[in-house]
Amino acid sequence: MTIFDRIIAGQLPASFVYQDDICIAFLDISPMTRGHTLVVPRRSVPTLDLLDAATRAHLLEVVQKVGAAQRKGLGSLAQHLLVNDGKDASQSVPHVHIHVIPRYSGDMLHTITRMIWHVTTLAIPRRETVARRAELDRVAEKIRGAIGAQTRY
Repeated sequence: MTIFDRIIAGQLPASFVYQDDICIAFLDISPMTRGHTLVVPRRSVPTLDLLDAATRAHLLEVVQKVGAAQRKGLGSLAQHLLVNDGKDASQSVPHVHIHVIPRYSGDMLHTITRMIWHVTTLAIPRRETVARRAELDRVAEKIRGAIGAQTRY
């Protein structure tokens, strides 16, 4: 069972921005930038080629909704979309997921530094704290609010 399976099952906390019958979207616990979101299918498969075409298409629709909500709710200007599709592509969790990483004006150096830092957190994960979870929840609320009525809770 992957960490994403445990989040989907409600066994681990997450700051959700979107949920439907096919996928969920929640904030990355070690974000590269404010609002860094993971879009994850509920069906646990390690690589995109193992997902049916309809699920792959749906994931991209949700990625687009999340990106638009990051721009509206957080003021980002654009997004990096990142998929590490398999272990040899540096996929750290063997469960398909798409990173939606908001980009902000003048954040090039900060983002590059955070990308390097993010990779180190894979080897040495950060501890969950009440303050960190509260901040993630505040950011998730802004994205959820921007998605609007399309979010199910």
